Amino acid sequence: MYTLIGGERIEKGCGTIDVINPVTGEVIDTVPALTKELLDVAVTTAAEGQKEWAAYTQMERNRILRKFAQIVQERREELGKLLCQENGKRISEAEEEFDTVVALIDSYCDKASHMYGVSLPNGTDATSCHTDVIFTRYEPLGVVACLLPFNFPVELCGHKIAPALAVGNAVVIKPPTDCPLAVIKLAECLHEAGVPKKAVQVVTGRGSVIGDLLVEHPGIAAITMTGGTETGIRIANKTAGNLTRTYLELGGNDAFVIMDDADIDLTIGQALESRTNNAGQVCCASKRYIVHEDVAEEFTEKLIAALKIMKIGDPMDRSMDIGSMISEKARNEVIEQIKHTVDQGARLVYGGEAQGKSFLIPAVLTGVTGDMDIAKDMEIFGVVFPIITFKTVQEAIALVNNCPFGLNSAVFSRNIALAISIGEKIQAGSTIINGGGNYRTAAMPFGGYKKSGIGREGSAHTLEEFVQEKSYVLKAVLGNV
Repeated sequence: MYTLIGGERIEKGCGTIDVINPVTGEVIDTVPALTKELLDVAVTTAAEGQKEWAAYTQMERNRILRKFAQIVQERREELGKLLCQENGKRISEAEEEFDTVVALIDSYCDKASHMYGVSLPNGTDATSCHTDVIFTRYEPLGVVACLLPFNFPVELCGHKIAPALAVGNAVVIKPPTDCPLAVIKLAECLHEAGVPKKAVQVVTGRGSVIGDLLVEHPGIAAITMTGGTETGIRIANKTAGNLTRTYLELGGNDAFVIMDDADIDLTIGQALESRTNNAGQVCCASKRYIVHEDVAEEFTEKLIAALKIMKIGDPMDRSMDIGSMISEKARNEVIEQIKHTVDQGARLVYGGEAQGKSFLIPAVLTGVTGDMDIAKDMEIFGVVFPIITFKTVQEAIALVNNCPFGLNSAVFSRNIALAISIGEKIQAGSTIINGGGNYRTAAMPFGGYKKSGIGREGSAHTLEEFVQEKSYVLKAVLGNV
């Protein structure tokens, strides 16, 4: 395959990177590993394209972006199959990523049409003159670098390009090394819809090479990245030299709190929905199950019973409940984390074994205590259910917050007032009441506390992060008659 610079297909760099189907282990394509020189061309070209794209009216940009969304919807089945093959997620999950892109475009276009500046009152204090008029307007930042993770490459591409392009920025997209193909096709859809080819670039290569060069590039006005916390910290250090605006959606070890009055059947359904999606490779999935001791046994038994009937296998088979992980290496890392937790004193009461090339049988761990790594800072990117029991509300809150992350959280109780009060004490960007933590909409401001990131994604908020507000002052224009 190729990457796209200035709309041209670039097939050669300083080498190639294999794209491997994680289910079969077969190489399905290759992409070029770009050189620094080609990256420089991409950023310079994007700066030229940004000026052209920003000159379009908001109505024209909206029309083109909505045409892009229509093309994506029409090619949903074809593109979903490609994403399924390179990523290993279930075909329905792959197709849903493209549905999310369509929803994001619609939401951001609506919001961008109603981004109003302000008119400031004057003569209200000693620093202002009542004959002056001050108003503000929004301007695009310039070139926005979009760094994408492997777990939701298409959906998270949408979360980044939709706001950036809607307000007139250009984008340089760095797709994930493991699964870049569907993202490249998405960029082609943007060009087909009418976004200037220079305004959308795709750069392929290792994150530690081309990604680092991209975030350090002085021609980049803003970085928006989803990925691991360690990577996010490294990026923040690199962008500091240029004072580049940096927005990071990072890791999580989200809590799923079950009070003694919770509907246990509801918690089972939500636990499965939240944790088995994308084979557990979800940043905001519930990863710590903090359960009142009076209902822990019932929850554990029903959870295991439900897991036993779930089908694990070929992600192209729509009857499967759980697909493949991104690689055999990723699967084996989760198995090692399970073993580490057992070594610390937990009990593996179900699953945790390898299956096929890159599949994992879901694991349930009991006897987990708050001082174990899995209960604090060890984020497991796989279908693993560590169950931690508590007696009091205060103990539950302490267990939740004893963690360097704070992305999403979930609280289950029939007492809604109590659940909301617990949510207020939880240090996380979102609290879902009587629902699993794997939850976000196009509009809601999604992001975390502590080491779960900087900034928020969602049309209710993000456009303001992708523009600059300029003040215009008209001196002494009032009081002349």
